[in-house]
Amino acid sequence: SGARAAGGPGGAAPGRAARRSPASAREAAAALIDSSTSDTITESLAKKVLAAYGVDVVQERLVADERAAVEAAQALGYPVALKVESSRIAHKTEAGVVALALGNSEAVRAAYRRIVANAAVAVPGERVDAVLVQPMVGVGVEIIVGARNDALFGPLVVVGLGGVLVELLRDTAVALAPVGHEEALAMLRRLKGARALGGFRGAAAVDLDRLADAVVRISELAADQAQRLAEIDVNPLICEGARVLAVDALLVRRAAAAARSN
Repeated sequence: SGARAAGGPGGAAPGRAARRSPASAREAAAALIDSSTSDTITESLAKKVLAAYGVDVVQERLVADERAAVEAAQALGYPVALKVESSRIAHKTEAGVVALALGNSEAVRAAYRRIVANAAVAVPGERVDAVLVQPMVGVGVEIIVGARNDALFGPLVVVGLGGVLVELLRDTAVALAPVGHEEALAMLRRLKGARALGGFRGAAAVDLDRLADAVVRISELAADQAQRLAEIDVNPLICEGARVLAVDALLVRRAAAAARSN
């Protein structure tokens, strides 16, 4: 495995550093998680949970018909992406329910029809017409921040190079949640691909302090909600310069994870 401990059992006790997320985050996020009608929490709700912890998330609007999709695209600014909102479709790209770089209303209308039709194939018997409209986010380094509940140690936060390469590269660092700012920085610097954060092929160097801040806040979410959440996947955080933006997120409640393991 590419995982390397950045703290953990026997190391510095996690949580000593000053908390970064708002004092209200724990209660606000718990209410959002508990409001979900599914154990796999939808993307838009997952991002509201992240926002409660002060993580920057991409702007988006949830729509239910073509006309509303066009209106949302015009308000957010072209080009946009469309994604079907469904807790039952874990791998959206493979299911054909994502459309990217749509530059005008005609493209939005056609994409809306196409991805809703594909969703109906992916989840037979269930009407799916809720669609997220998001502005396209410019290029940057893609980072994944995740968390898992370990039976022995409790919540663990995982950081690595994200996006479509996450399974291939397996370049990650792991620590007990929550982590402080310096520990988050150390995790990032331990990555084999850390050089990409310093500016790659003309891209602006990533503000490591801002990225570490996001890691700290997600780790606090993992620790606070350990009794509610089994899995957190923020993939990717798109990072360039001072911009550290979560564009996709998945939360899984503990009941769902237990059912999948049985």
